[in-house]
Amino acid sequence: MAVPLPGNAIARLDYEPPEKYNLDIEVFRLAELWPRKTKEHFRHAHRIEFHQLMVVTEGRCTHTIDFDQVACEAGTVLMVTPGQAQQFDVDSAWDGWLLLFQSDFLLPSGTAQGNRRLEPDLAWPGQPMHLDAPLQRLVADAVTQLHHDTQLPAPRGELHSLLRHQLHALLIRLGMAWGEREAASADHPVSAGERQRHRRFRHMVEQRFGQWHQVQEYAAALGCSDKTLNRAVLAAADRTAKALIVERIMLEAKRLLAHTALPVAVVGNHVGFDEPTNFTKFFRREAAMLPGAFRALHHRK
Repeated sequence: MAVPLPGNAIARLDYEPPEKYNLDIEVFRLAELWPRKTKEHFRHAHRIEFHQLMVVTEGRCTHTIDFDQVACEAGTVLMVTPGQAQQFDVDSAWDGWLLLFQSDFLLPSGTAQGNRRLEPDLAWPGQPMHLDAPLQRLVADAVTQLHHDTQLPAPRGELHSLLRHQLHALLIRLGMAWGEREAASADHPVSAGERQRHRRFRHMVEQRFGQWHQVQEYAAALGCSDKTLNRAVLAAADRTAKALIVERIMLEAKRLLAHTALPVAVVGNHVGFDEPTNFTKFFRREAAMLPGAFRALHHRK
């Protein structure tokens, strides 16, 4: 259920399956979602605290993730990850599958880091991926099998083991498909080391953007120079490391301004600005408007 956070912050949606369902992954058709809440509930943004894989099988819809409207059609898959604010399209005619699971349901990635988990948001973050016909069939079969197996009359531990491996295989397959498309569209090859450093940086920014605003702080924590980190981020993301830090700070500020009534000074403090005037200058420079104007613009929509 949606839980108002302290300070009138954005409503949070925790992983909460139906009563008597005791698995840590849900797999169900979209038609089963609508009866859980009112249409008005789904029109409002909710910050989810779980991973959501959406597989559109019929029709078209526009799914809103934070402030981006993502157009989806039959054959599209879309991952929404913990911390993102989403809104469903309740007015269009469409159908599909939803897979909901928490981060700790993911299997270890099997990389040299040992206990690092497979992070689907690092592979294809909030980007729609339209599958070709063969991959659509493979994904449809995998999701259908997952759904079937959640209904098996087996011990919970055994079911979790089975479902974890099936989900892991599905996410790896989708991540590989995304990586192939990125490589095909890239102007130059990106080394495995650069991709890994970029992923570690993105993960660290997600954890530290409210405290660390300088590239040097992240480079030191990652054990490399500023130039090395920036070179890896430029190669993998075609943007500077500083630009990604600023984007993350701005995203959080916009979320809080648009979806809460928190004072501007509190919003600024939340994203790492001790002085409200410094936050206002930063926001105006990046958004070409004052924080209050952004809030008013969003509330008029």
